[in-house]
Amino acid sequence: MMAQARPEIPEAVQGGGIHRAADGTIYAIQYLRAIAALLVVLFHLSASMFRQNDGGVVFAFGAIGVDIFFVLSGLLMAMIMERGSRPGTAFLFRRFARIAPLYYLATLLLFVLAWFVPSLLNTAKADWYHLASSLLFLPYHRANGELTPILTLGWTLNYEFFFYILIALTVRVTGDRSLLSVAGLIIAIAAVGAAVGPVNTFFQFYTDPIIIEFALGILIYRFVFRGSRISADNGISWLALVTGILLVALRHDNTADAWRFLSWGTPAALIVAGGLHAFTGRNEWLRRLGDWSYSIYLLHIYFIQLAVKIIFPAFGADRTPLALAAVVLVPFIVVAAALLYRNVEMPVMHWLIGRCGHFLSRRAPAFPDAGASARNPESAFGKHDAPVQ
Repeated sequence: MMAQARPEIPEAVQGGGIHRAADGTIYAIQYLRAIAALLVVLFHLSASMFRQNDGGVVFAFGAIGVDIFFVLSGLLMAMIMERGSRPGTAFLFRRFARIAPLYYLATLLLFVLAWFVPSLLNTAKADWYHLASSLLFLPYHRANGELTPILTLGWTLNYEFFFYILIALTVRVTGDRSLLSVAGLIIAIAAVGAAVGPVNTFFQFYTDPIIIEFALGILIYRFVFRGSRISADNGISWLALVTGILLVALRHDNTADAWRFLSWGTPAALIVAGGLHAFTGRNEWLRRLGDWSYSIYLLHIYFIQLAVKIIFPAFGADRTPLALAAVVLVPFIVVAAALLYRNVEMPVMHWLIGRCGHFLSRRAPAFPDAGASARNPESAFGKHDAPVQ
């Protein structure tokens, strides 16, 4: 497997009570990524089987996987900025190189399927304007009212890239590497959106209160990861983790809540904050699942649709119980994601960084307070500098 840079994290960025490997790997973050990815897989599998069989979505709370991803993204971007990543063009290019290639591949594949075999798909259409907006990470107003790209689950990446742009602009203007100013800006944007209402597609999308989940991740990094001496031994982390799980498990609706950042984001924040200290074990397979989480996120929907629409009906198993379907499908999804991560995701990212990253780093102006890690342009692109999907 292609090696990833795993820089030593400066003492100023060390999290009190957080367990990490000698190479800097924070196992808890890897576990949270893996858990979030698997929750999303089970949610979509449940939803697809419901749509196909007119049954009930029995794993609706799996949708919280997306909220965990957003909270983790806020935490990780705060970590990266404090490690000394340059703001501006170089930062945005690295984020683009990390999330765009695999997303583009998945989107173009879906566009081809929509063009030639639309019966396999639920809502995706081979629309060129929709394709362009998807590749530009811009919201698109579908006929059914959704503001989603061709690859529907890509709506999360539209928010991710918006978050990256806010970071790049705010840090360059204010010099605030803590990202607390970014958190404040995010809350202000959501407040304006709530006060004004949906003016147009872009305003409606980018002012949705769900963006506050990024701010929650920033706050967790500043006050739980970096500024706390809490450990798993005192029970507070386990209390936060269990409370978060119970809050989401007791909910019976799906994602229609207009204030999702409260009903889903708050439990997600508690799960992340608690999990950082509570997940102290060392499980190599679960860590690798964390590595593969982005590939799992983008790939799983193809396996689910293939199974639900073709394979299960062909064998007379179109009403397969969710648990059995998961046992059959998830291993295939994980293996495929591992291969995609090793042979496409990482090689393409490193190729792009190698071709353009150094040029952009040389052009980017020096930034005060960048810290020791800024002297190594690759140091901010390590194990935990990844999209959290």
